[in-house]
Amino acid sequence: MNQDLESLKARVARLSVMIFDIDGTLTDGRIFWVPNSGWTQMYSVRDGMGIKRLQEAGIEVAAISGGDSLSAQMRMQSLGLRHVHFGSNDKVAHFEKLLGILNVSAEHCGYMGDEVVDLPLLNAVGFSATVPEAPDEVRAQVHYVAQRAAGFGAAREVCEFILKHRTRAAPGPF
Repeated sequence: MNQDLESLKARVARLSVMIFDIDGTLTDGRIFWVPNSGWTQMYSVRDGMGIKRLQEAGIEVAAISGGDSLSAQMRMQSLGLRHVHFGSNDKVAHFEKLLGILNVSAEHCGYMGDEVVDLPLLNAVGFSATVPEAPDEVRAQVHYVAQRAAGFGAAREVCEFILKHRTRAAPGPF
């Protein structure tokens, strides 16, 4: 489904909400056991800066993740995300609730995920993106595949793409 630049520009021009998966998208998918603390992941400050720049541009940033760890909770809090859902087996259901809360339509939302469980949500939004390490099935169905690796700037690349090609304020309350 990967599209030409003009089609992608039209898609990102409409965005008022960008949603991220966490594990395998904002991280490289690895988890580490830290004694006395539990499981943790590593995050890129560059990805975080991309998210902050989206927020500064008036785009609401949210996260819907199948996982749930203290490190992910703390990272999303540090980024100032107001809408985060962890432990989600049905990401589309949480996405539909978010649409109601934010009073936006799906075409004004983007989602970046990396796994086959993300496909229903990737197919529901107006702009979908993934990482180069995603399975072939996922890469074939999204609008944009980042060149940078998951957890090493892929999210920042997507944020920069959105900011570069977002030519007008998107509709919505933001």
